[in-house]
Amino acid sequence: MSKLMDAKVLLLMALSLLTACEKEVETPSSTPEVQTIHYRVSVRTDVDTKATVGNDLAYKYETGDRVYVESADGKLYGFLDLADENGVGSHEAYFEGELYYLGDLPRDPETSISLVLVSATDALHTVSEGKVAAVTAGSYGQDTWAASLEDAVRRLSHFTGSGLMKDKSFTLHQQSSFLKCSVRMKPSQAPVNSVFTAKLLNNSATLREVSVKVTSAGKLPFVFAFLGGDVSLEDAKLVIDSENTDQLNYTVANQTLAANTYYSISRSALSYKGFTITGISNGTTIKFNYDGIEYSLDDGDTWTSYSAQFTLNADDIACIRGSRTQYFNPGTDDYGTPSNKPIFEANKLCYISGNIMSLLADNEHLSESAFQGAFSKGKTAISYIDIHPDDPLILPVTEMASQCYMQMFRNCTSLTRAPQFRVESTAYRCCYNMFRDCANLTDISGIELPAMTLSQDCYRELFRLCKKLTGAAPKLPAPTLVQECYRQMFSDSKITSIICLATDISAKDCLNTWMSNISNSGTFYRAPGVNYPRSASGIPSNWTVVDYTE
Repeated sequence: MSKLMDAKVLLLMALSLLTACEKEVETPSSTPEVQTIHYRVSVRTDVDTKATVGNDLAYKYETGDRVYVESADGKLYGFLDLADENGVGSHEAYFEGELYYLGDLPRDPETSISLVLVSATDALHTVSEGKVAAVTAGSYGQDTWAASLEDAVRRLSHFTGSGLMKDKSFTLHQQSSFLKCSVRMKPSQAPVNSVFTAKLLNNSATLREVSVKVTSAGKLPFVFAFLGGDVSLEDAKLVIDSENTDQLNYTVANQTLAANTYYSISRSALSYKGFTITGISNGTTIKFNYDGIEYSLDDGDTWTSYSAQFTLNADDIACIRGSRTQYFNPGTDDYGTPSNKPIFEANKLCYISGNIMSLLADNEHLSESAFQGAFSKGKTAISYIDIHPDDPLILPVTEMASQCYMQMFRNCTSLTRAPQFRVESTAYRCCYNMFRDCANLTDISGIELPAMTLSQDCYRELFRLCKKLTGAAPKLPAPTLVQECYRQMFSDSKITSIICLATDISAKDCLNTWMSNISNSGTFYRAPGVNYPRSASGIPSNWTVVDYTE
């Protein structure tokens, strides 16, 4: 019996050894062969990229930039280095290097590949085992920020492109969006090396929270980066806090952050609300053409009587006040075309904002010709003035004086938005030619014209030759028109909607060519039953006329 048991045990042991050997034979280990391909291509950054460095709005390659290449299945990958140092500072350069591919991947020129720019100072992309890790919105990190837009683009950009292996050139497109924030405080509140916490809240959730050290007294700039379209700001707030100051809370407009765009949020804890000039770029010289001007570079803590031009750098703010009754700048012709003496001149584009009445001795009333031609050189274009996108220029007085704003911004070609003002009482030529030839003016949402009694030439040629001005015009409720009050008011603009409630349009030339060479189609809202002429002195024949109801 024992011999039989011994035989069975020996048989089972033999079968077990045989099975183990069979398994080893059936599952041999193997590693795909890795080979290399030498690859050289021309790569350019999209010149239409908006959220980038330089006046031409396009990223320029820097020493150490590399392009990461990968096929969709991940079997082909590798880095290409900047092949020619002449490419540094350029939008287009050659990149060259060895790409790795697995042995079972054919070298098919039709293989689809993607490209990613990895900069020398990159703080977004991470490399693991020779590959770039996937980028997600979270890769930016709650505490990720940059001190300037230029720094943000260099370190937090996500430039990508795609194509086929056979392609000789590729274009990279910016996929990041940037939120450029700037908070101004008194220098005594934010001295150099002081530290603030800057927090961006979205529906009470913290999107970003960073510690920012002040490098220039009174200035707190910081930039957040996002993958475009991944963040919709709703009920968003910017919170600034430190141990030595009260907390500041600023509302952020609702918007979806789109790729290849930067958004600016400028806020101020400063107390001065008068007229200001803000530098956009370094080395902006400001020269005034009138006496009686004082300026302050520290939010009105100290004032200097103007005697010679001074210089503003990016985000510098000059507070301005004056003691004059008017800035009368007429030429010699019969139309009062401005001469070569605007309030100030600058060598670079700058922003104006705040209450314009700080420039006058009487801060509450407009004098005759108070700002006639104030920001104009007449037939010579001015290209250095625009109104701050986050801090409007305010013209607060609602009762006009004769010629007070006449030709005020004429031929100011850099002006994109109008100041905020409301006219409740008109005067002779008060707004005549005020925005004539402002070729890039697009935003007039801050203008209200509710005056019920009009004066001769009051709105004559107000928006003439504003060729980019589209959409609706300010409502015109006055029932009785007067001589030339609306003459050429909208001519050569692209306005597409007008509400005019006048019932008496018999005054001489009151509508003379007021809508000539305007948009091809639009809607005219009239007081019910009033027949406006369809002619050079009336409504274009292809516009729709509708009776207006509130």
